[in-house]
Amino acid sequence: MESRGYFYGGFATSLNIILNGLTWGRFTWLEGRVWGGVFRNWLHRFRYRPKNFYKPKTEAELIYAIQNSTDVRFFGSGHSFNEGVVADTTLISLDEYTGVVAEDPANLRLTVKAGTRVRDLVTLLLDRGWAFEALPSHDAQSIGGILSTDVHGTGRKWGFVSGLVHELKVIDGQGVPHTVGPADDLFKAVVGGVGAAGVISEVTVQAVPRFKVEQKFEIKDWAYVKANLDNLLAANDHFSLYLFPFTGKCQVSTWNKTSKSTSFLASIREFIAISFDALLASWFGNLMAYTGLLPTLSSPTHSIKRGTNLVMESNRGFNRSIYHLHQELEFTVPYADTVKRCEEFVGLYETMYQQKHLPYALFEVRFTPAGHTRTFIGAGRDDQSTWIDLVLCDSHRFEDYYAAAEALVKQIKARPHLGKYCRDLTKADLQNVHGPHFTNFLQVVQQHDPQQKFRNALIKRLM
Repeated sequence: MESRGYFYGGFATSLNIILNGLTWGRFTWLEGRVWGGVFRNWLHRFRYRPKNFYKPKTEAELIYAIQNSTDVRFFGSGHSFNEGVVADTTLISLDEYTGVVAEDPANLRLTVKAGTRVRDLVTLLLDRGWAFEALPSHDAQSIGGILSTDVHGTGRKWGFVSGLVHELKVIDGQGVPHTVGPADDLFKAVVGGVGAAGVISEVTVQAVPRFKVEQKFEIKDWAYVKANLDNLLAANDHFSLYLFPFTGKCQVSTWNKTSKSTSFLASIREFIAISFDALLASWFGNLMAYTGLLPTLSSPTHSIKRGTNLVMESNRGFNRSIYHLHQELEFTVPYADTVKRCEEFVGLYETMYQQKHLPYALFEVRFTPAGHTRTFIGAGRDDQSTWIDLVLCDSHRFEDYYAAAEALVKQIKARPHLGKYCRDLTKADLQNVHGPHFTNFLQVVQQHDPQQKFRNALIKRLM
């Protein structure tokens, strides 16, 4: 058994759950931060000592750090799966660049500094009787980081956090602030642009009156889901899947707006359910995988997995703190190709499993509607898309599968999520899948960062 990765992943996940529970969700150990002058991303995979480190609290301090650096990278929660957070010289944390800048009660709009975490932003909205229309799954990320990778949700009508943004303030590579809206090219370049065109400093979000959702997780037969995919997507406000290798079972997840009463002890029950799933994946899932028993035990194990049905405040239902140590490689394919592509990547894992001693895997499948025009190079631009997220539950032994998966991603011209693992992607690959939109993106980057201050090794390789 691959004992190093197995025990590290299990103990890291367990510690994360314990500390998060003891602090009532305020502290997440698996989170990017600088301790003792050393930066670690949330996976603790990228570690280095930046030559210069800033933690600005004001816009003036932020501009000073940009203007007085030869190169610079930023981070909020450090919830990254690639070297985008590795700075050549200067690293800036936005952890203290937080809080409310302005509010517009008449239009339900709130302007916050970009380092504000989602978990804090939803509280600010709730205090005013407001909420996000929908949210992605992780509440520890900063609002600026979410927009820089064009993070998405899942559903028939709603797709992207950037769709809830009324206005942005962006600081360019010369330290000049720009206030931009969704129709502006700089807006489209920073949304999904992983910090190459500028640093998002303020975000004006468009809220809605607060509401509750009914969240259901159920185990279904994959054959049933395949035959009824269109109907399932149409019948629910928000809908996603988890596929598992070596079994015909999958998890169907739905979220629907409701007027029902909040479930008894909903938050505690949700925490227990999330923690139980994380511990199962880290300890039991990897135990099955590394002892070679996954093909035998996958079907009976996933068949007995219990579902949940909870009514919660919307932010509680949409947001799930991510507790277990894992890797992610994510991309989009046209919705019409959903079943074919899902089975290809699950099949690739099953083929490589024994030979490469792969860790336990699950495959998250989410959906976004057509018409997303607020980005140049976000993976869900324009088309109705299916997002396939290859989740491997270890910090080791995933590289061979991801190398083969990236090759397949290029072959089928899938669009990569640039906040996730992307070791083998190049500028030519992005040009191939984004065409003239990528050309426009590069022009905006050159205009607003002529000295290439925001380009680290990842940005240079991709752009």
